[in-house]
Amino acid sequence: MRTNEGASLSASLPRRGLLAGLAASAALLLMTGCGSGPGAAPAARAASTTTVATATPVSTATATPVSTVSPAGPAGPATPGPAASSGTGQRCAPGQIGPVGASFVSADDGYLLGITLKECWADATSTLRLRKTTDGGLRWTSLTAPPAPWGGIAPSGPGRVPANGVTSLLFADARNGWAYGPGLWATHDGGASWHRIGTKDWAVQSMAATDGRVVAVLESCDAYDADCAAPSFAVRTSPAARDAWRQVPGAAGQGIPSVVAREGMAFLVVSATGDGSHAKRDTLLSGPANGSARWTSRSIPCGRGANPVSATTANRLVLSCAMLGAHPAATHLYASADAGRHWTKIATLGMYDGAGTVERTGAGTLLVAGIYNGVALSRDGGRTWTWPGAIDKSDNVGGGDAIEADLFTNDAGYVIVTCGSLWITRDAGRTWRPVTVR
Repeated sequence: MRTNEGASLSASLPRRGLLAGLAASAALLLMTGCGSGPGAAPAARAASTTTVATATPVSTATATPVSTVSPAGPAGPATPGPAASSGTGQRCAPGQIGPVGASFVSADDGYLLGITLKECWADATSTLRLRKTTDGGLRWTSLTAPPAPWGGIAPSGPGRVPANGVTSLLFADARNGWAYGPGLWATHDGGASWHRIGTKDWAVQSMAATDGRVVAVLESCDAYDADCAAPSFAVRTSPAARDAWRQVPGAAGQGIPSVVAREGMAFLVVSATGDGSHAKRDTLLSGPANGSARWTSRSIPCGRGANPVSATTANRLVLSCAMLGAHPAATHLYASADAGRHWTKIATLGMYDGAGTVERTGAGTLLVAGIYNGVALSRDGGRTWTWPGAIDKSDNVGGGDAIEADLFTNDAGYVIVTCGSLWITRDAGRTWRPVTVR
């Protein structure tokens, strides 16, 4: 999910920004997105020229019966989550595509980026697919995908992904959308046609939309590249309806950033780069999404690690802090009512690898999704939690694939296990329905 104020009451940390930060923090090369089969080859490189096309024929998705949520006991000092398991491997329906990201512009209308699979795996032949829903994610129809390569499988050798490849999706409304990571492609006609936006060899790591604006975080080198040791970043903004990008004052520096936006304000968690200084702490940059004033930097109660943030309003934020390397990782949740000036600790969870998503809806429901394992919800401010067993005990989650999750209204939401499964909820996470997308 990529934050879109038109629909979402909360925000999820962009997957690419998070995993890139983990790659830098751990000094490891991590692949974006789904696991690939043994001996996977580099992703195929598609033409970089713009293609104008009409929507392709309708494709359907199959919804299976609603699953239930298993309750968790009262929260102690650290409420434990599900442990990782080896998994038994995912199963694929004929023609099934692997979802990698979604973006909803209303409770019913949304878009999904996926790739073709070969025997349930991504490989060198995987290509992008774009789908649209008008019923909250139960059924999906086909749209024209960007003419870009899938950017989620790092080639062999130096470990570079295609510069024009994409792994993530954001729509600001029914007409204006972007596919990115590390390249940048835009549509201003609802996905009927796409064109590439030049970034001067900078990699797009995360994006967010609010109040008719779109904000993009670019890095001097792609953090997934093996030779990208210490990237610098810059933030650019544009009106959503046209391509008129400009630099945001005060929003540049060193680190691996991820951005969220709400009510005209944008918030950027800057992860300290792996330069050997373990004393470095992550910071929060914030300012107007239109770049009309210089952004300011504030400290957050997190050391270096997995630290996603979300915004319910321009002032109400939720932050998750977890150090990497411990299993389970104590994941501390903090809330701010003044745009990050002050923080109050509200809960501690025992996520296996820390959180990749943390958010709070306008109705107060808290959603936390583990980086690779576990989804948890609380409806009492973090005192007690439930863990959806149908998701957490699935082969995809148990196998350690990346998780993307969002409650984009008070009641509607989804969970994607990258290239594996999609679940939809219409009752604030009390029940979940698995959906197969073709």
